[in-house]
Amino acid sequence: MNKYDLAIIGSGPCGYVAGIRASQLGLKTCIFEKDRIGGVCLNWGCIPTKALSASANALHNIERASEFGINVKGFDLDFSKVYERKESIVKKLSSGIEMLLKVRKLEIIREKAEIKSPVSIKTSNLEVEAKNILIAAGSIPFELPVLPFDHTDILSSTDILELKTIPKSLIIVGGGVIGCEFASIFRSFGSEITIIEAMPQLLPNEDEEIARKIEQIFKRRGIKVLTNTKVDKIDKGDKALISVGRSPNSKGLGIEALGIESNKGWIKVDEHFRTNIKNIYAAGDIKGGMLLAHLASREGIVAVEHMAGNAQSIDYNAVPSCIFTHPEIASVGLNEKTAKTRNLDIKARKFLFSAIGKSLRNNLRGIRGYA
Repeated sequence: MNKYDLAIIGSGPCGYVAGIRASQLGLKTCIFEKDRIGGVCLNWGCIPTKALSASANALHNIERASEFGINVKGFDLDFSKVYERKESIVKKLSSGIEMLLKVRKLEIIREKAEIKSPVSIKTSNLEVEAKNILIAAGSIPFELPVLPFDHTDILSSTDILELKTIPKSLIIVGGGVIGCEFASIFRSFGSEITIIEAMPQLLPNEDEEIARKIEQIFKRRGIKVLTNTKVDKIDKGDKALISVGRSPNSKGLGIEALGIESNKGWIKVDEHFRTNIKNIYAAGDIKGGMLLAHLASREGIVAVEHMAGNAQSIDYNAVPSCIFTHPEIASVGLNEKTAKTRNLDIKARKFLFSAIGKSLRNNLRGIRGYA
């Protein structure tokens, strides 16, 4: 049986960053990955989505080039090349991370892992022993019972990234970050978009005023927005994207049999990301909370540092995030509503974007809905 100081389940932003830090601290480490190196973020989330967003923004800039004194004629959208570019970026980054792990002498075990005891992990072909285990298996798209994915017409956020043609119409169930990003992208590509959100506003966790503004901009771009609306079935539409949240990717890991405490599959941890079993840790999406790649990386580092005897912590009141709609939305820390619910003494200030030099330089005031 192979023995390690640390065994990591999952090679996403939490897993591979934690593995590199473990290597730097001198811990003999292996990483279990049953699919592609880089996890959801690199392969089916952040990176491919932003690659599509970059193409959408490039198209948008060409369409309004005359505003900058540049006349462009005879252009069109070749979505097959947009798709190929996205795939090329993903493959390049995935192979780069794999090379980085190999240089750091981390062993990659390409099999599905199951925790059999506090110190052992088993696959179909082997069993390893580890002093510490870090569960970094991430999350998967949440599936609505009334609208199960058929992966052809009813799509998950993973499925939509595999489309090789632009849908004529796209119904998006769920107006959170994922739904709004895809709405913005595919509207730029020419799809007719309808967003259906059960809550009173788009981006339910975002600042209310910002959410109202992006809804106004979306509507001026021709996106139909239905809030306070629930869906039981979809009768017509070219494609439908279901983006109503994420589920923990904890099925089959063996956490129930081992007695690892969880809530509906989300693993419970302390401030050092240790579970109720002292040498088993969980970090990143699998523990719930804010599902952000950069935060998952930091959590993985903190977990590994604790294993090495270095106590660190994370201030969740100062976590930055960005939503890649058009225009983009950025924030850090608490929003105004959350601060008020905590009875904090705050002051709110506002500055019009249309009065900023960058807005005028990029002629954003002339874009419908910006100002």
